[in-house]
Amino acid sequence: MRVLSASRVALPTLSEVFNQAFSDYYVEVSFTPVTLGDYLHRNMLDLGRSLLVEEDRHLVGVLLCGDDGRVTWNAGMGIHPRWRRRGLGSALLDRWLADAAARGLREAVLEVVVANLGARYLYRSRGFREGRTFQGFEGRPGWRHGPVLPPGEVERTTPAGILPVYRTGHSFQKRSEVLLRLQGFTCVRARGAPGALGAGYLVCDDYGGMLYVFDLTPNAAGRALLEQHVATSKPRLVRVVNACDAVEEGFWRSLGFRPWVRNMEMRLELGEHVPVVQAGQIPPGAA
Repeated sequence: MRVLSASRVALPTLSEVFNQAFSDYYVEVSFTPVTLGDYLHRNMLDLGRSLLVEEDRHLVGVLLCGDDGRVTWNAGMGIHPRWRRRGLGSALLDRWLADAAARGLREAVLEVVVANLGARYLYRSRGFREGRTFQGFEGRPGWRHGPVLPPGEVERTTPAGILPVYRTGHSFQKRSEVLLRLQGFTCVRARGAPGALGAGYLVCDDYGGMLYVFDLTPNAAGRALLEQHVATSKPRLVRVVNACDAVEEGFWRSLGFRPWVRNMEMRLELGEHVPVVQAGQIPPGAA
């Protein structure tokens, strides 16, 4: 077994390793080199710090990570199903934490699917504490239409245009720095003039028949913007993750959406636990 930097391989190889590691995951994963490159950019991930694990001369696992000089975030860790239960996931996790601690970072954060009990147990064994949960919803167009926004109340904008009114309380994967790095997403705002439905925004993207909602305001204006976009793009399915309070969850349920996946945020103060690199691994900081 050997742990090495993800920067040693090209994006086509990295996307293949990632897709295989998540081939039986709770959420379908299918990266192309282009979409993986966008994911890396959007989530501020560093291939020089991200990791691969090699076993029997095969690349069988991956951990993608980034940091801001204080906090490091794990944006995806997985092992090919055929090579699990050999300690390879533990090796990736310990190498990531040891490297971050050696560089003086203070905290590690990740999100895990609540139903993934094995992963949660592994993270807890390293000292991670479970925190907030974020509910995902999915539904198909066809709900009863609400009030319509007058054309003059709707304006197309950019992620930077959303930032001044961007809601707080998001997971680390949807913090404002990530919003500003979105590429190709639709961003629309309702001005909220007197007598209108109020101020609101919608940030979303279309994935081959599925509409992924990055964020929207859970009010009448947000609903109108969503319905307007659905009427134009005609998706077969709509999905969102980040329903983080009763108001937002109630909004999606009112449209007839059903709970889809529930994520949990887990955090570790790196000063509380510094993992020991096991024999056979590359020491932190080595290429």
